[in-house]
Amino acid sequence: MADNYYPIVFDNDGTGFSITNAGTAPAPCVITIVPRVNLLNITITGLSESPIVITNIQANSVAIIDGENKTFTVNGVDAWDKYSGWQFPHIEPGINNVVVSNGS
Repeated sequence: MADNYYPIVFDNDGTGFSITNAGTAPAPCVITIVPRVNLLNITITGLSESPIVITNIQANSVAIIDGENKTFTVNGVDAWDKYSGWQFPHIEPGINNVVVSNGS
C-alpha cells in the first residue's frame, strides 16, 4: 500500500481544511509541523474528540505527532512536555473538518 501525504501550508491563524476518509473505520494519521517562526502554541481541532495543543516549538524545528506509533517528538526527541491532548490524531470515516490555529 502506498503512503499518502497531503502537505498543507498555511501562514495565518485559523486556517481550516477538509480531508475525507473513504473507509469505514477511523484511520490514525501523522502530523508534521515545521514552523517558520517560534510558536507559543498551536491548536489542532477536528482530528480528535478534544483539541490537541502543542506548545513552545522553535522556528524550523520538526515536530511530529504520530498517531500510528503513538509518539510525539521534536527534532527526533520525545517531547511530551509540549503535548496536550487526550487522543492521538485520527481521521474518522467521511469528511473531517480540521482547523489549525496558533498563538505565536
